[in-house]
Amino acid sequence: MKYEKVYPNESIKQLVCFFWNFEADFGATSSYLHSSVASIYPKLAFQYIPGMKISNNHEISNLFNSGFQSQTDTFCQLSAEQKVGIFGIYFQPYAIPFLFGLPTSEMTNQHIEITALLGKDGVFLEEKILNCVNTQERVAVMTEFLEQRINKFSPRLDDTIAAIQHIVFHKGSMKMTAVLQQQFLSQRQFERNFKLLTGFSPKNFSRIVRFEKSIETAMNKDLSLTEVALQAGYFDQSHMIREFRAFTGKKPVAYFSEDLSLFLKE
Repeated sequence: MKYEKVYPNESIKQLVCFFWNFEADFGATSSYLHSSVASIYPKLAFQYIPGMKISNNHEISNLFNSGFQSQTDTFCQLSAEQKVGIFGIYFQPYAIPFLFGLPTSEMTNQHIEITALLGKDGVFLEEKILNCVNTQERVAVMTEFLEQRINKFSPRLDDTIAAIQHIVFHKGSMKMTAVLQQQFLSQRQFERNFKLLTGFSPKNFSRIVRFEKSIETAMNKDLSLTEVALQAGYFDQSHMIREFRAFTGKKPVAYFSEDLSLFLKE
């Protein structure tokens, strides 16, 4: 199994967290299973060696060769029983409107083939990526594509973007009244802008941020579940267990028993 992470150029880092590349050869006796769980971060992936499958409500199908896994408050299972190669981009929570001209809310909880989203541009991009021979070439192609598409931030959204960044920095533990006080907007306009940028209400966004931070805390520190819950900002362990059931379909013990070394934002 090989996993690479590449950080973006200055020109696109305000919208891209990092690029990643994953290769592995799985067989029937060593199949791969990955829980794709709630996340504030949209992702774009290209299977240059296809073989991934997706399971939703116990229905298994082939994952698209190239497409978006949007920001989500639900979960699914990804699996493979053969050789796979995947290149992906991990976007900032508010990236979609500035790259693809759509409200993020239109993509929430969806898996969308790149050709369905971008038409001919998606066909050309997919062909370029699939013809690359290494991660460096894929990063270069994708960087050029994003540089050409990026739109400047509208000044009217600056405060809302700052609020999103503030909530992430504080691990979802900010009170919404405190966040709103920093806005020069009505609560209704702020919530409208927030959903346009992230696909979620501020409250639900904060819940998912706290959930994702709890995973990072558990991975990076040798703590009990109670300690993880308290450091992540939950009232208690029971509160965290309820959130894990909502966002992973599993209890924390079951989820943390999986291999979580891939696809986690640092």
